[in-house]
Amino acid sequence: MDVIDLLIQQHREVDALFLAFRNASDDESRKELCIQLAEALMLHTTIEERWVYPNATRIVGDEKIEQAEEDHQEMTTLLGDIVRLRDDMNAMKTKVDSLERVVKRHIADEEQNILPQVAKKITEKEIGMSCKDLVREASKIRREEMKDWGEASV
Repeated sequence: MDVIDLLIQQHREVDALFLAFRNASDDESRKELCIQLAEALMLHTTIEERWVYPNATRIVGDEKIEQAEEDHQEMTTLLGDIVRLRDDMNAMKTKVDSLERVVKRHIADEEQNILPQVAKKITEKEIGMSCKDLVREASKIRREEMKDWGEASV
């Protein structure tokens, strides 16, 4: 699996988490799924922002990457809102719906306008580590950053 395959796999995993959230039968399951969504999205954005986008900029240009980074900022803001609203399920559901719209738009744009152009041009060699090491390093970074959210119990 190469880096681009990893990103696409993560997109599918996030899609599945949104579907599970919509189909969850109780609030506790929804809260747990929000934690999983936050972890998955934060891991994914770390990989993109730290290792993929810096290399992709020279291939697709600044404008596309700047838009993708703006999407990430919007996702991070919505995830923070979701964590703060954990005791108000209706408000949390509204924020999750907003998050899903942003994520789906971002995924569609990335898979149509960025990833096809950078496929085979951004390799593990260029990034400097294997996909496995990339995920491990990104996980460490995001665990530290998510500590600011307090105990990530949505």
